[in-house]
Amino acid sequence: EVGAFIYEPLVQAAAGMRMYSSEILDRLMLEAKKKDVVCIADEVFTGFGRTGKMFASDYLTQEPDIVAISKGLTGGTMALGVTSCSERILAPFRSSEIERTFFHGHSYTANPIACAAGNASFELLLQEDCQRQIGVIERKHKMFREKLVDRATVEEVRQIGTILAIELKTTEKSSYFNKIRKEILPYFLSKNILLRPLGNVIYIVPPYVITTSELDQIYNCIEQFLLETGART
Repeated sequence: EVGAFIYEPLVQAAAGMRMYSSEILDRLMLEAKKKDVVCIADEVFTGFGRTGKMFASDYLTQEPDIVAISKGLTGGTMALGVTSCSERILAPFRSSEIERTFFHGHSYTANPIACAAGNASFELLLQEDCQRQIGVIERKHKMFREKLVDRATVEEVRQIGTILAIELKTTEKSSYFNKIRKEILPYFLSKNILLRPLGNVIYIVPPYVITTSELDQIYNCIEQFLLETGART
């Protein structure tokens, strides 16, 4: 009765940057494929280097049947999305019978300007400097994560690739509606840093062009916020 399994690989972003292992996802996908269920990877957030590899699906043994990508496709400069699919999905449409035609297309399909931006962004992403910078961000995130794991005000620190999430320990349960969210955004804006929280989760997903000094500034401000939060609680 199940037609498709749709998932964000390794990181459930809007849910609070919740992370899970590739081994678990591989097992889920294997079970789905045994029952001929179509596996659809939502790589809109995780794609184009965010998890340390080009796609989060690259950490897996099982391969998705369909992949949805956007955001990093143009580096955020223009709106563009792509749906990629395997031969298994495409094969039924390879027919001269009109009943098998895929009668669908968006009004802005293959917009030339957006596609040009996507090509330019992809060329930049593949350059050695950009790939090196992704590694630098990942290493600095790991070092900062180690500094926070034993903090009394921190429930959990999660990190993969250039994504770092700090779940704060509060008197309320962890949720999108945790009241501390009202403190986080204005605090960091006052420091000229834009960190939009997901409830009681502070997350850093920096642009690849960020400098090490800018990252250190963010880390220092987070530590200061944790100290001030701890003093109040």
